[in-house]
This record gives sequence, C-alpha cells and structure tokens, in this order.
Amino acid sequence: MNRVMPKIFVYGTLKNGFPNHYLLKNPPKGKTTFVEHAVTKERYPLVIGTDAKIPFMLPIPGQGKNIKGEIYEVDEEALVHLDKLEDHPSWYRRLPCQVVLSNAEELNCETYFLMNSKQELLDKEFHEEYSLDQGKDYKEVSGCPRTELLRSQVQTAPALD
Repeated sequence: MNRVMPKIFVYGTLKNGFPNHYLLKNPPKGKTTFVEHAVTKERYPLVIGTDAKIPFMLPIPGQGKNIKGEIYEVDEEALVHLDKLEDHPSWYRRLPCQVVLSNAEELNCETYFLMNSKQELLDKEFHEEYSLDQGKDYKEVSGCPRTELLRSQVQTAPALD
C-alpha cells in the first residue's frame, strides 16, 4: 500500500545549500524527495532572530511577505528527525500552509512556525527569503542551556499544546 508522504515547505536552514539540509538530502532514516520551489499563498512575517541568526516564520497570516522556499515529500521516519531539529511542538510547530507553485497551482503543505513569539519580533525586518548571504551568519544551536537562552530571546514561553 502506498501512503501519501507529507509535503513540508522549508524556508530557512533546511533549504538546499544551508547547514541543516543534510536532514533532507541524506536523512538518518526514512526518505525525502524534493518537489519544487514555491512561495506561500499568504503573507507571513519571516524574521531573523537571536544571536544565532535563526530564521523564524511567524503564524500571522496577512502580515509580512510571501515567503520563498522549497517543498519536500517526507516520510514519517524522516519527519521524526525534522521535528526533533525544530523541537516540534514547543519551539517551532508544524502547521498547515498553502503554497503556490511556479505553474500557479496551489498545494497544501506543512511548515514550521515559531510559536509564542515575542511582540518585538514584529519590529524586525520582514524578509521574503532566507538567503545564503543571511545564512552565513547562522550559528548552529546545540546544548540545552544554549537552546533555552536562544528561546528566551524570541519566545514568551514554550508552546504547550
């Protein structure tokens, strides 16, 4: 029986050429397939925050810009590793997001939104794309104390449900 693999829209460090893309290119377990480049149907704030220069898409439709990114089909085994990286559901939460393909077709995907973001993130510059130039300043997050410090810079409290 063929199961439909979830489609994940990535806009930051999971994109091709960025530090966390290895989870899509060669996942530790499971299978992923690149589908196409796309842009969000709705406008969202995409900001770069923390001293680690992490990209965050905020779940506030109608504000910000239409975000450019990539779509991947990801099986359940590979999705576990993406969810772990994004600390779904407490740091980022994987939620539905409609995107538009190059042929104008609309597609339902899921993407990772930062939850419980601090209000001051809305004062930052909104981007339509997380670029390689911006990505060169990204610093990998590792270790619980560092993660908690970075969270405190952008989140009012971890998401609980």
